[in-house]
Order: sequence, then structure tokens, then C-alpha cells
Amino acid sequence: MSLLIVQPWFTAVGHPARSLLNTARALGVREDVSYLISDPGVGELSETAQELRRYGSTTLFNSRGPSLRTGTLLSLPAVLRLVRGDVTLNRVFFFDADLVSLAMAWPLASTAARGVQFLGLLCVREPGRIASHPLARYLVTRFLSSPGRRLFLRTNELMEDWRTSLPDVPAHHIDCLPSLEIVDAIPAAPPPDIGKTLRFGVIGQVRKGKSLDWLVPLFVNNASIGILHVAGALANSEHRDGLSFLMNYSNFDNRFLTESEMLLAASNQDYLVALYDDWDARMEAATVYLGAQVGRPVIVYDEGWTGRMIREFGCGIAIARSPRPGSSFFAGLPRPGEASYGKLLEGVWRFREAHDSKRMSGIFLDKLSAHAPTS
Repeated sequence: MSLLIVQPWFTAVGHPARSLLNTARALGVREDVSYLISDPGVGELSETAQELRRYGSTTLFNSRGPSLRTGTLLSLPAVLRLVRGDVTLNRVFFFDADLVSLAMAWPLASTAARGVQFLGLLCVREPGRIASHPLARYLVTRFLSSPGRRLFLRTNELMEDWRTSLPDVPAHHIDCLPSLEIVDAIPAAPPPDIGKTLRFGVIGQVRKGKSLDWLVPLFVNNASIGILHVAGALANSEHRDGLSFLMNYSNFDNRFLTESEMLLAASNQDYLVALYDDWDARMEAATVYLGAQVGRPVIVYDEGWTGRMIREFGCGIAIARSPRPGSSFFAGLPRPGEASYGKLLEGVWRFREAHDSKRMSGIFLDKLSAHAPTS
């Protein structure tokens, strides 16, 4: 048996490419796992694609832009070519995919891929739009109910919502898949400069919805509470226009960060901030994993998955969305060297141990196996 992992959104803004690479690194060099990704062309992501080749055979296809729907459909001819060219390739897993498009197209495509016994996909969205649309609901229910099909979610919160929203799909066809994000972990040690100015970081993709519109003015107008570092590339022109105030912010590092650069930027902070607006709280937050990699606590809203992680592991501080935290909140946080900050670091360690990719990779691969043939 062999597995093909498909990422039709490899070139998307954000961290799809980095997440896939972390997964490949966690799985290690394997002859039974190969990759199909949207062609990144020449640029920053081409290096990520090149590194991916170190872990398994990697094929590129042209996705003709950033649309996940288009990328999903355009990946199928390449999937069929690879399946027909390798009789051992009987498992296909879409790391990202447009579920409705796949539900519509796979029944036809599968006639040329009868050797595929397992077809799974990872979805990071809530089920509301599909469940409320009769045709989409019918197509997806029929697709997911077939033997050998699996829909995976990253959190229990989303998994339960999908199971409730699609009750006609066998419950075991909707499952949770562990993230393999914690690969290059830095030993969880207290930050340097104990007792000095607190340092807060918003690290990674810079976009609207990360509370920068009020966090930056808060720190500019209250210098005594600490320094807010913003590091990463602006997502697109819309975000550049909406976050134009960052251009004059002295603590903004406006550039694409490689994995090592992101880890370094995060490790230089005392807290990582993930106060996300316009965000489905049932989803994971990559910043929590980033904090675990570098041994730094996170600040999140006390909602959904992130709030549950703080309550379960104590790996940061969870606060109410309203009233909005002000200068007194940030000024009163535990500082490196204090016992209360040490407790947060212990929580970060517990989270990291529970989500360590070396331990979770076996579970990941086991869930991408099925014995019943698809139809």
C-alpha cells in the first residue's frame, strides 16, 4: 500500500505549505508516501517545495490561481495519472480540498481510479453552508457515506458539529486527525532579560482579524506595558490597505518568514498573541503550536479550541472577548522569573508533549488507512 497526499492549496496565502512540510518532516523519509502539490513557480514557496522532495516523491500541477475549488478540480487529472502509474497507490488524502467540488467530481474520476481503496480529505471549515444547501448536502452525504471515505477535522469541536449537521453520514466517516506541527521544537527555557520590558509577538501571516487595529495603538500609547512585535508578510493588497498604519510602526518586520526565521522571531518574545476576530473558535490556531515549538505561552480568547487548550494544559492565558483587554491586563501579566510565569511554561511543555509529532505520526497514518474499497 502507498499513500498520496494532495495539497491543491500549496500556493495559498497563510501556512498551508508550511503545514504540509511540517507533516512530511514528522512522517520522515518514506517510500510509501508521495505528494502532489500546486506548482509554486519561482519564489519563496519554491524552496518549501524543494525541501518537500526530501521526504517523498513530489509532483506538481498547475492550479491556475489561489482558488481552492479550482485547485481541487485541477488536481484530479494528476491524481488519476499517478494512480494509474503506480498499482500500489491505493490511498489518497487531500490535505486541503473543496468538499463539494470533490463530492461532485470524484464519482466520475473514480471510474479511472478503481485501485483507490481510501479517499480522505481534511476540512477546516464549519458545516453550516453545506448543511443548509439541499443539493450540496445531498452530494456530500452521498460522497462521505461511501465505503472508504473519510472527512477529517482538526478539532473535536468541529468534528461533533459536522456529525450533528450530517446525521445520515456514518459517524465513523467523520473523524479527527492530529496535527503534525511540532517538529523543530526549541527547549522550553525561560526567556532572556528577566524582569525587563515584556515582549509580545504577533508572528506569521499579517492580516485583518488579528486585532492589530487596536493592539498596535494600545502599545504605542502605553509604552510601559511592553513592546508588541509584528513579524510576517502582509497577506494581500486588501490587507495592506486595511493595515496601512503598520507601515509607520517601528516594530513591524514586514517580510516573508522562513520556518527558522519564524521560530527565532517567536522565541524572542515573552508571549505570543492570538486574539483573533472574525475567526471560527472551533478551529485550531497555529500560534498555539508555534508557542509550543519555542516554549512561549500564548494569549487567546477564552473560546472554542484555543480556550479548551488553555484550560486543559495551562499553556497560556485565555481572556474574555468583551470587554476588550486594556493596558492594565498586559501590564499585570506574569513576568519571566516569576513563579506564575514558570507555571505557564510548564503548561506549554504539557501541550507540546501531548501533541508531539513523533508520537502522533503513527496515529495520523493509521487514520489514513481503510480496508473497505471505495465506490
